[in-house]
Formats: sequence, C-alpha cells, structure tokens
Amino acid sequence: MNHAEYLWYSSEIATLENLLKEIPEQNVIERLGFESRLNKAREAIAGVTMPVPHRLKLTFRGEPVIGETHGIYAEFAGQALDKFTNAVTAIVANLKGKSLGTKGPIHEKQQNQLLIVGSALGSFGFELELPDATESKLFEEIHATGESVKKIQTIFQVITDGTDEELSELIDEVHPRAVTKVYEFLEFQLQHEAWCGLDFDGHVFRFQSAEQLKKSASRLAKDYIVENVVSFEGTLLGVLPYARRFELETADRNIKKGKTYLTIEEGKALSEYINKHIKMTMQEIRVGEGSPRYILESMENVVTLEVIEDEND
Repeated sequence: MNHAEYLWYSSEIATLENLLKEIPEQNVIERLGFESRLNKAREAIAGVTMPVPHRLKLTFRGEPVIGETHGIYAEFAGQALDKFTNAVTAIVANLKGKSLGTKGPIHEKQQNQLLIVGSALGSFGFELELPDATESKLFEEIHATGESVKKIQTIFQVITDGTDEELSELIDEVHPRAVTKVYEFLEFQLQHEAWCGLDFDGHVFRFQSAEQLKKSASRLAKDYIVENVVSFEGTLLGVLPYARRFELETADRNIKKGKTYLTIEEGKALSEYINKHIKMTMQEIRVGEGSPRYILESMENVVTLEVIEDEND
C-alpha cells in the first residue's frame, strides 16, 4: 500500500465515523451500510505502518513578499516553485543515472512533483511534501527526491562560501544540465529582487540578501563553468559500471578519471575495452580555478584505435 492509498483509507474512516455519530443507534438499517464501509476501511489498513512524509520548507524574502508574513505575489510564487521543482527533478534523474541530454523534458518530472501542504512563516513561503517514499527510492533505501533536495542545499552552501575545488567536486556528482536548473531557479529570484531559504532534514540554509544571492549564483553561470569536448588516446585502465566511473591512461602517461552517464549494461560493455588502446571523446568541465572533470556520455564516443586505422585504410 502506498502513502496516497493509506491517506484515502484514513480519510474514509474519519468521514464514516463522523457520519455514524449523527445517526441514532436505533436506526439500524440506516447505519448498516456505513458500518460495513467503515469495517472494510479499517481492515484495509490494519497493521499497516506508514513512514512519516518527508517535508521541506522553501521560503522567500524580498520584493515579491508583502510584509513579513502577510503574503507573496502568486505569479512569482508559481513560477519560482516550478523552477525549484525542475531543479529537484533534474537532480533526481541524475542520481538515478538517467540521461538528461542537452534539451527536452526532464525524465520522470511528473513522478517527482512536490505537494504544497501549508505555508511556512518567518519569511513567506511554503511547506512542501516529497513524493511517496514507498514508490520513489534510490538504491532501495535512500529517498531520491530527498537526496536531491539535500544536494541543492549543498550547492547553495558551496557557491556561497566554498572553494572552486569543492564546487568542482560537487558538479562532478551532478549533471551540468541539473546545475543549470539550479542556476535558473536562483536567476529567476534575482530578476525579482528576491532570495530564498531552504529547510530540510534538520539543516537550514538561507541567503541573507539579494546581493549575496547574486554573488553566489554567478558561480553557476556559463562563463564560470566552462564545458569543452575533448578527445584522448590511451589505455582504459578500469571501469566501475555501477558507480559509473572510469580511468584512462593517456599516451603521455597522464591518468584521466571521470564519470559516465551509461546504463549498467553499457558500463559492462565499456569494461570489455579494459587494457585496449582506445580513443575516448568526453565533456571536460572546468569550474573557475578548479581542476577539470571529465564525463563520458555515450558508448558512441569510445572506439578502438584499430577501428580508426581500418577506416583510414
């Protein structure tokens, strides 16, 4: 039973109990149908223990907020929530090893919708409930949407007071397109002279001003995170299909370590190239002064040098 079904039965029980309170005990025939429905609903969830839903608080300050807690402009709030959901969904897809490509719809966006369950005060914002943990899990135990929200919190923290190397390591874990979605969420706030706070799983991060947000967000901009396509010839030393990692020793004896966006099956196919002389074409990501990171996006970008030589013949 998923969380939505559990909530439906719980609501049904509460409704029927209230109805029966209004019907006198002597009206046996009138009560019969309601009592039968009530017993079935109770039986359906008997012994079922549902996890407490994961919730987060997303708050805003600045021009779109009227007073400290009075309200927020609906147009801004709707678009801001949509951009936040896009960022969460993109990172979920990345955590699940799904291809994000360079454009087009984000994988499984509908399955990762956030539910508004209340308002968050202090500044003005929303309390949001994550999708059902019984239906959306990563590695059977970790809630993918929750991990995505944590990753966004970490991005906020690192772009505010982290080093370029720390940001490079973080972006190495997150697809550049997912990072772009986080940037679009922050950029939208800047356009409206707003700044946000994110409270989840016992950790709170809040930007302190529009100026701080502007400075931090600039570290996710395209002129700060530079992407290039590069090719290396060398020997494939190792592949971890499940971790989606590889090591390549180039012809000049340098070791290039990187990640892939291959499926598990494709990763195993890549393993067949170990100790072979190959040409690998990858995305090179440089963040400010940080070290470059490498991404292999497709098996089409891996060929043996023997194949190249045959083609030249």
